[in-house]
Amino acid sequence: MDPISLSSLFTVIVAGLLLSASPGPSMAYVLSRSVQFGHGGGLASSLGLAVGGMLHALFAALGLSIIAIQFPWMLQVIKYLGALYLTYLVYDSFKASLNFSVPDTNSGDASAIIPSNQSTDTQRQTYSRLFINGVLIELSNPKTILFFLSFMPQFVQHFSTVGMFFLSSLIPITAIPADLLAIFAGGLIASRVRGHAWLMQAVNLLVALVLLGIAGLVLWV
Repeated sequence: MDPISLSSLFTVIVAGLLLSASPGPSMAYVLSRSVQFGHGGGLASSLGLAVGGMLHALFAALGLSIIAIQFPWMLQVIKYLGALYLTYLVYDSFKASLNFSVPDTNSGDASAIIPSNQSTDTQRQTYSRLFINGVLIELSNPKTILFFLSFMPQFVQHFSTVGMFFLSSLIPITAIPADLLAIFAGGLIASRVRGHAWLMQAVNLLVALVLLGIAGLVLWV
């Protein structure tokens, strides 16, 4: 197997930056969750997306992406499961927009802006749920799936499994700048609306609409 060249590194890094800079489910998810939960919720969501991206990198390194090309029905199953899960999150956020005036601080619900007086344990549960949501959403993200299926297979024959994983792992790493920007912008908005019940309800409703749009995008692509 060939050693990883600078040209290969440059190609993958530039492609990853262009991928993360283009609008898609991941960016919309981080931004909406940052608005809904502040910087902490945005960071938890972003970490979940990063882990999901690393799993995509592992699949590419093991050659599973090529198998998926040979069995298109597998991609359809992933797509519909992802859209179904997003629909559940839409329901969660919509329910939170209707019931925000009586927040349940014991449920660990990851669908309403976290009140400032919420317990540390409850916040930890909420962030954990946001992290898991991020992993699942990235695994079913059609933009990421199509990128790994169409772009990364060209390197499979030239590099070892370890080399392929290293190259593929650069993709979620290059998403960090875009995620940080979304976290900052969303957290700034969250700090402005916190303490205004009707604005928080509006944010939860807006997030529900954003998630619904992401679900539609997953089905459409």
